[in-house]
Amino acid sequence: MSKLASRLRIGEKIGLGFGLVILIFLGVIVQNQLALARLSADYERLHALYGARQSHAFGIERRLGAMRAAQSEFLVTRNLDAVAEVARAAAALDAEAAVLARLDEASRRAATEIQTLIADYLTSFESVVEAWRTNGLDENSGLQGAFRRTAHELEALAGSLAGSVEQATGLEIAILQLRRREKDYLLRGDETYVTMVDDILSEAAERVSRARIAEPERAALTERLAAYGRDFHALVEQDRHIEGLEDAMDLAAGRITPLVEANLVEASRLTTSMTAAIAESAAARARINLLIALGATLLGAVFAVMITLRIVRPVRKIAGLLDRMTTETPRERIPTVPGARDEIDAMAASLNVLADHKSTFVNWWRSAMREAVALRDLHAAAEPSECARAAGELRSAVDARLERILALRDGIERNSAIVKNLIAHLPQSGAKVSSSDVKRLKEAAAGLSALSKILQAESGEPLDRR
Repeated sequence: MSKLASRLRIGEKIGLGFGLVILIFLGVIVQNQLALARLSADYERLHALYGARQSHAFGIERRLGAMRAAQSEFLVTRNLDAVAEVARAAAALDAEAAVLARLDEASRRAATEIQTLIADYLTSFESVVEAWRTNGLDENSGLQGAFRRTAHELEALAGSLAGSVEQATGLEIAILQLRRREKDYLLRGDETYVTMVDDILSEAAERVSRARIAEPERAALTERLAAYGRDFHALVEQDRHIEGLEDAMDLAAGRITPLVEANLVEASRLTTSMTAAIAESAAARARINLLIALGATLLGAVFAVMITLRIVRPVRKIAGLLDRMTTETPRERIPTVPGARDEIDAMAASLNVLADHKSTFVNWWRSAMREAVALRDLHAAAEPSECARAAGELRSAVDARLERILALRDGIERNSAIVKNLIAHLPQSGAKVSSSDVKRLKEAAAGLSALSKILQAESGEPLDRR
C-alpha cells in the first residue's frame, strides 16, 4: 500500500480520495435507485395482475351472459339461429379463459376449470337441441307433431260416431277435457296434469267400452285413445329428459360465475398479501440503504483520514528533522521509497541528503580539529610521556580521517555507479527522459558535489601542515 501511495503525487492522492468518495456515494445513489425501480416494478406487476384479472372476469361474465341469453332464446322460440349464437359466445368465452390462464398459476387453474365447464355446457346444450329436435321444434314436427296428429284423429273419430247423441257428446266432452289438460301441461309443465290426462283417458276408454257402437268403431276409438296416451307419455318423457339436460346445462353454466368471483377474491387476497410483502420488502430495503449510506460515509471518512495521515505524518517528520538540524546533527533519517513520485517523498529524500551532507561536514570538521589539536599538543610536549600521549592521539585522529576518506571514496563510487547505470539506461535521442531518472541524477550530482568539496578542503590542509 505504501509503495502504491508513493507512486502518486499529492494532487493525485487527493483527487483519488475524492474520486473514491464520490464513487461510493454514486454507488449508494445507484443502489437506491435500483431498489426504487424494483419496488415500482413490483407495484406495477401487482396492479397489472389484479387489473387483468378484473378485465378478464368482466369479459367472461359478459360472454357468459350472451351465451345464456342465446340459450334462453332457443328454449323459448326454438330458433336454430340462437344455437349458432350460443356456439359463437361459447367460443369467445373459451378464448377469454385461455387468455386468463396466461396470467398466473391460480388463474390458470380457474381458467382450466372454466374451459371444462364450457365443454360440459356445450355438450349438454347440444343434447338439449337434439332432444328438442326429437320433441319437435314446432307443433307439426317430432313427437309434438305425431301427438297432435293422433289427437286430431281421435277428435275426428269421436265426431263421426253413429251412436246416440248422448254418447257422442260425452266422448267429445272427455276428449275436450283431454286436450285442455294436455295444453295445461304443455304450458305449465306441471306433472299433475299428466295424472289428470291419464284419468280422463281411463274414463274415455271406459265410456267407449260401454258405448253402443259398432265394433270396428269401438276398436278404432280404443286404438286411437291408446295411441294418444302413448304419444302423450312419450312427449312427457322427452320433456323430462330435456329438463334433466337443461339442469345439467344450467349447472355447468352456473358454476362459471362462482369460479370467476373466486378468482377475483383470490386476486384481491393476493393483492393484499403482495402489498404487505412489498411494503415489508421496501422497509427492509430502506434499512439496508440506510446502512449502506452510513457505511459509505464511514468508508469515505476512513479514506479521507488515511490520505490526510499519509500527507501529514511525513510533513511532521520533515519539520521535526529540520528543527533538530538547526541545533544538532541527528542520526535518524526519514524513510523513503525508491522511485517514488510523491512530492513529500522527494522532500524527505532531499532532506536526508542534506542531513547526510551536514553529518559528513560536521564529522569531517571534528576529525580535522581533533587532528590539529593532537598535532599542537605533540609540538608543545616537553616530557616523553606527553609526547607519547600526543602521538597516540594524533595517530587516532589520522585513522579517523582515513576512515572518513574511505567513506567518501565509497560515496563517490556509489554515486558514480548510479550515474553510470542511469546513463546506460537512458533512452535513445529524441525520447523523453522520465522525471524519476532526472531526480536520481540530481541527487547523485549533489552527492558528488558535496564529496568533491570535502576532498578539496582535505587536499589543502596537508599542504598547510607541511
